[in-house]
Amino acid sequence: MQELSNVIASKYEEIIDKIKSFSNEYLNEEYENICVKATETLFFNNEDKLKKGKSFSWGAGIVHAIGTINNLFDSKEEPYIKAVDLYKEFGVSSSTGSSKSKEVKNLLDLSKENTKWLIGQEKNIQEVAVTVDTEKKENKEIEKETFKFSVKKEYVLAQNIINYAWKQKNYKNKAKYAKEALEICEDCSDAYIILSKDSSLNNIRKKEILEKAVQAAKNLLKIDDLEAAPTEIFKLKIAEPFFGAKYTLAIHLWESGEKEEAIENAIDILKYNQYDNLMVRNLLANWLLTEERYTQLEDLLEKYEKDNSATITYSRVAFLYKTNEIKAAENALRRAYNRNPFVIEYIIKQKRIPSTLPHIARFGSEEEAIRYASLGLEVWNDPNMIQWIKEKKKDFDMIKFS
Repeated sequence: MQELSNVIASKYEEIIDKIKSFSNEYLNEEYENICVKATETLFFNNEDKLKKGKSFSWGAGIVHAIGTINNLFDSKEEPYIKAVDLYKEFGVSSSTGSSKSKEVKNLLDLSKENTKWLIGQEKNIQEVAVTVDTEKKENKEIEKETFKFSVKKEYVLAQNIINYAWKQKNYKNKAKYAKEALEICEDCSDAYIILSKDSSLNNIRKKEILEKAVQAAKNLLKIDDLEAAPTEIFKLKIAEPFFGAKYTLAIHLWESGEKEEAIENAIDILKYNQYDNLMVRNLLANWLLTEERYTQLEDLLEKYEKDNSATITYSRVAFLYKTNEIKAAENALRRAYNRNPFVIEYIIKQKRIPSTLPHIARFGSEEEAIRYASLGLEVWNDPNMIQWIKEKKKDFDMIKFS
């Protein structure tokens, strides 16, 4: 999951916990999964809106909104619950729950036509849709147009197998189900990603398999030329395997020493994935620093100027220092230190990175510092930089405790 601010991350955890406990008692696993996915989508794309309102109000709104388009309140269906009982379980009034449900519907564009939010799709063709705003030139009004893309049943079935494969504890079982998925749909890119994790493979063979994963995802999207592809297609959920495959390939390329190609793949992801839910910018910032590609790095830092994450703020410090903008680097370090002081302890090796990385990292937390350190310490390999950091830390600490 991407990084969230302290307040919003706590709210996210509360909502998820309540949805899971409610689903265990009244719904089913499929309802739980789709409500969790809806919650993630809301938080990733509407953080400012989610700051307003209580956790359980949002939780009730999410489950009610999903339930409305899935006949949850129809006594002839299974599962079934009365809306008033749903609100009661979440501890909110009917007016509050109904209001939040309407807000969720608008934010997620929930409807029976938007099948990504429907339970139990068993169609020969699964349609997924994203709406894009276009402007009428004659009266300057905004109207909604719908971009639709069809996915064959074979892929849906293969992906269900892959979802089961990822839950297996050992590679042998994962690979077994990955191969089954490929027999059903040869364009199941996640299956290739699983097969690339075979420890007996050399780097060349792993690269070949991951390139197949990327190509499979492109085939699924019916894309030959990325530049010529409609931009709306990359907003669809069906585009996620493409970004995941490119991401996995980029990391493998970097680790196997093909750094230029790794960077180009990361740049591609950021170009077409406007939400960057994989947080590729964090990887790319470190890679560009390591390779001293400062012009591209400067563009990246400018693009994410308002990003307060530890990776971007400390990458800006390293960039300014390495380009001899020492005064600006000092100011940037002060801001970075104020946002997350824990990072410096890992830079100057006062602390070691734990073997298990935290899953959720709130802005300003030590967990965030650990995740940054796991990626970014290579750029702090200059003894002069380390000494400069130590001296500035002393100055900041003196000011802080004076």
